[in-house]
Amino acid sequence: MVKFSEAKELFRDVVDLNSYIPLTSSEKTKNDLISAIEQKEKMILLTGEAGSGKSLLLKKIYNELQSKKKIFYVTNPYLEINSLLSLLKNIELNVHQILLLDEAQLLNSETWENLRIYADRGNVTIVFATHDTNVKELLEKKHFSTRINYIIPLKKVSKQEVEKFIMTKLLKNNLNEIADMFTDKNFKKIYKYSKGSLRAVNQLMFKLFDVLDYFNKKYPNKIGSKIDNKYIEIAIMDLKAHNA
Repeated sequence: MVKFSEAKELFRDVVDLNSYIPLTSSEKTKNDLISAIEQKEKMILLTGEAGSGKSLLLKKIYNELQSKKKIFYVTNPYLEINSLLSLLKNIELNVHQILLLDEAQLLNSETWENLRIYADRGNVTIVFATHDTNVKELLEKKHFSTRINYIIPLKKVSKQEVEKFIMTKLLKNNLNEIADMFTDKNFKKIYKYSKGSLRAVNQLMFKLFDVLDYFNKKYPNKIGSKIDNKYIEIAIMDLKAHNA
């Protein structure tokens, strides 16, 4: 029995380091960010479209640096605002400290100003992860445009990276039989729908394996040795209907 239900779980859209795949574009962004942090730059913007993988990248950086640096990772500053302000008040100025702030577009103006003041005080690097659409608005805030040292974009992935992303997940989990079912036509279809968004890839693959699992159980003789694009089309239609 082909393990479509097992493959489906690999593409659940969660921020899990086990699901991190070192793609060329994300690794370059990660290395650029770490380099800026190690140079003790004050304020850094990590930008990217929703679903581009900013949260997972921040978590990866936190995981790599936590044993070597004084580093804090705030996943939702809006919900954790009191903890964030308390953390800032207790920052030690004689030790370089790093603050990774995800979903930074949720912060209010007062908190932005407090963060700017703490960054100005000394030995602090703050990385703000925000959506592309919020960058212009942020740079228009008083005192900010001249204080952002780096704006580092997390770009959309290429078709080749989408293929690597899918195949690596399957092969790492010994689902070689399923990996062998994919064709270049499949990857072109997946890439066209996802437009280079890893979240969209995850959502489509999760739905695709759900569809394949259903047909495999109900009509096992209909699933061939290669995946027919019609199953991808069914998955896309289902996603569009759900999001309508």
